[in-house]
Amino acid sequence: MERPPFDTRHGEVRSEGTGFVGRHAEARRLRAALRVGRGVVVVRGEAGAGTSRLVDEVLGGAEFPEWTHLRGTCPDTPEPLPLEAVASALAQLPHRPGLPDRMPSITGVVGLVVPELADRLPRPPAAAADPEVRGTWMPRAVGALLASLGDTVLVLERIHLADPATLRLLDHLAGALPAGLRLVVTEDAAPGLPVLGVRAAGGGRCEEIRVRPWTPEETDRFVRLWAEGRPQVRPDELPELAGLVHELSGGLPGAAAALLDDAGELLSEGGSDGTRGPAVLAAVQEAGVPVPVGREFARRCAPLAEDAWRILEAAAVLDRPAPVSVLAELAQCPPDPAEAAVDACVRRSVLRADGPWVAFRNPLDRRAALARVPGPRAARLGLRAARILHRAGDGPVPLVDLARLYTAAGRVREGLRCLVVAADRAAAAGDYATATRLYTRAVVEDPRPEGRVRTAAKLARTAQLARAGEQVVAAVRTVLDEDDPPPRLRGEIRLHLSVVLRNQTGGALDSLEEVARAIPDLEASDPQTAARAMAVAAIPSIQGWPVDRHRHWLDRGEALADQVTDPVARAAIAANRATALMLVGDPRAWHAAETLRGPVESAMEAAHHARGWTNLAHAASALGHGGRAREFLDRAVAGLADTSSPYLEGLVQTARLVLAWHGGRWDGLHAAADRTTRLYEEIPDLTAEAMLVRGLASLHVLGDVPRARHDLAEAARTTCYDTGFILTSSAAATARVHLEAGRPGQACEAVEDVLRRIGHTRGWVWASEVLPVAVEALHGSGRTARARRLVADFAAGSAHGDAPAAEAALTVCRALLAEADGRQDEAVGLLTDAEARWRLLDRPLDAARAAETRGRCLLDRHGEAAARGILDVVEVYRELGARWDVARCQRLLRRHAIITTHRRGRLGYGDRLSPREEEVARLVVQGRANRDIAESLVLSTRTVEHHVARIMRKQNASSRGDVALP
Repeated sequence: MERPPFDTRHGEVRSEGTGFVGRHAEARRLRAALRVGRGVVVVRGEAGAGTSRLVDEVLGGAEFPEWTHLRGTCPDTPEPLPLEAVASALAQLPHRPGLPDRMPSITGVVGLVVPELADRLPRPPAAAADPEVRGTWMPRAVGALLASLGDTVLVLERIHLADPATLRLLDHLAGALPAGLRLVVTEDAAPGLPVLGVRAAGGGRCEEIRVRPWTPEETDRFVRLWAEGRPQVRPDELPELAGLVHELSGGLPGAAAALLDDAGELLSEGGSDGTRGPAVLAAVQEAGVPVPVGREFARRCAPLAEDAWRILEAAAVLDRPAPVSVLAELAQCPPDPAEAAVDACVRRSVLRADGPWVAFRNPLDRRAALARVPGPRAARLGLRAARILHRAGDGPVPLVDLARLYTAAGRVREGLRCLVVAADRAAAAGDYATATRLYTRAVVEDPRPEGRVRTAAKLARTAQLARAGEQVVAAVRTVLDEDDPPPRLRGEIRLHLSVVLRNQTGGALDSLEEVARAIPDLEASDPQTAARAMAVAAIPSIQGWPVDRHRHWLDRGEALADQVTDPVARAAIAANRATALMLVGDPRAWHAAETLRGPVESAMEAAHHARGWTNLAHAASALGHGGRAREFLDRAVAGLADTSSPYLEGLVQTARLVLAWHGGRWDGLHAAADRTTRLYEEIPDLTAEAMLVRGLASLHVLGDVPRARHDLAEAARTTCYDTGFILTSSAAATARVHLEAGRPGQACEAVEDVLRRIGHTRGWVWASEVLPVAVEALHGSGRTARARRLVADFAAGSAHGDAPAAEAALTVCRALLAEADGRQDEAVGLLTDAEARWRLLDRPLDAARAAETRGRCLLDRHGEAAARGILDVVEVYRELGARWDVARCQRLLRRHAIITTHRRGRLGYGDRLSPREEEVARLVVQGRANRDIAESLVLSTRTVEHHVARIMRKQNASSRGDVALP
């Protein structure tokens, strides 16, 4: 009955950790109510919502340590002892010398009920020996005792279970509150429970604080705090993990904490052979019912009668909200006893009623109840429930529930039939996520090979349009490896699986190998689909095969072109052919693109043409054909006017972001990239491209280096089938950050993987973003010879391609090598040529970089006389809004001791912050470390330390946390 006063419960920590989320407003109200003085506070919430934890958090803090803290809990028993909660609370009263001298004699009555206090209280009046008199005097005696203690908090928990004597005592205390008493009671808010009627005497205060379950957002916050310091939990798993925890716990904090406690133990366990424990999502599912949740559920169920238990069994097997009449029929319980049983379950917070619908509060409670149902009885109830739902007639037949019930009853074929039909309906309605999930279940659960093959074909088709996880891929591959599908069906499944792997879950190589395995089966059985598969295999990727292998499949597909008669297939193949040629800078791409201008006869043909135009816009932009890319994009938008495809709409959005980035149209670009990142988070390559642009804008426009590095790394990690822009741009920007910070070795590490991929694929036309900065990094690390070899390979590999961006980048690389060899005049001439090339391509940032490098060469030779060139570049960067680049140029000028503005004396601003100090203060307020600030503002760490010290001195700040913006 008794618990330690104001402790921190298992699985929870103080408010700085994972245990106290979403309760700060309630905690502020409780603290405010306690500060005011005497009063009554009722903390109400359903079982498990955290009423006790809220009280723990407030009274366990440092604000009220000198007060007397007393706490008791009303017992949950059929016949509790009178005043048991009050007695257990008063028994905690610490010994204080001289206390009896200040107490009236009536307080001695308390010692008759609380033996622990008998020797510390005055002798009770003789009449108190009469139980009736003692009961009458007890409220006055407790009130007098509490009044003698000064500032006191008396907490009585689960007051809805209080016995009559305790309620009479509370009524007396509330009506005549001692001056220093704060009475706090916790109360369950389940329907049908008695609500404590409280009143406060004049001058006292009565406050009610409602504690609700967590919202999904609060559960997400809790899960993210729990995951900190657990390397087994990947960041991309957190949203799904938070959703699962919220679903299973119903947002009840105690259940969520216990669930993650058990999952954490499973995560930390490995096999005896050194294998790792399960993934976090599997660990949460495998955790079952946590022991604390199961025990609490058993406590709430203990007083229930037999009819209530039968209703609980029926609800656990049915596992869906149902009216009392359905539960009564399933439990074979007469209507009136069934209604009384449901009322009892609701009052005990075992079930929840939402209007006429009754269900468990959360899946964990349902699992705890189902565990108590014997297997044979559960099977009988399941079959009975399925028959009841079949004839319910109050809406569409709940096929998924029927599938579960039939399967649980041993009727596997009936269950699978319901499952597949439910998936078919979901796919027809456009709910591809649900269809994919149900088809996957059917494949996994079907014991018949022929059934698995049929369903796997549907699954592979549907999963392309949903967010398919590893379980989907594993299910389809198991069918391919073990069930020996017919050749045509096997080829079709592999082709669809390759698209799933390409777009969503796997790597580019996995996807390409899968489509390569599909082609032989399709060639023998379906040449049209084989030609389409070859067109898919022709699309190159920096993460995939060497480019020549893609060209091989492109040529093979051309040989089958005459056998393709279906207009939709012809449109899909034409779009892929044009895309494949453009991605590698093949001059034939322009003619291939014109084939997409032909008339179309169906919406599917129009969608494929629009897809082709959008892909061409992406590819042309990366190659340096910005004007043509915008034309392609306009055609794509026109083609999408009469159709709806979220994927193609997202492809258009990301193409616009990339074109805006290259073209220097940066107003609002960071916000637009952020919106697109969030909007298409279920499609990895779209998310990655939008996140890349967001990271580039964070770096150059916002000067926010830590946020930029995070986005650049996430973009590189997220992309599944990069066609040459995401990985190269991410690596290049990251390397530039390292170079500016004086870390050429780390800059080399940043580009190494991308250089390896380009060398493997021979996709040198994709190197324009990364190779110039790679040459700088390699030269800075003393590896100039390797830089020369890379530039030679770049020149040879891009010589015959129509890739003007590669030509301009090659010119920059040659200039950098000339500068490294001390041939300054040649370097200046090449950089002037490169700047002109970039300007013709409408790439202002690249042009400004070339001009900046030229200015650096001239500064090295002519010193301050050459400063004008750098100052002109600074103005270009300012017009672009490139804050980080402006700061880099200013640092370059400072290194050459060139002062471009009047420098005020240190005291010129008095107590006001200088503009530079305001910039530093802004980043300090954001919680940035000095190194991060130095990278963002392109300063040395030592300079930042001086700025921070002056800011703190001017603001009389005792720590960085006290720094404020002016």
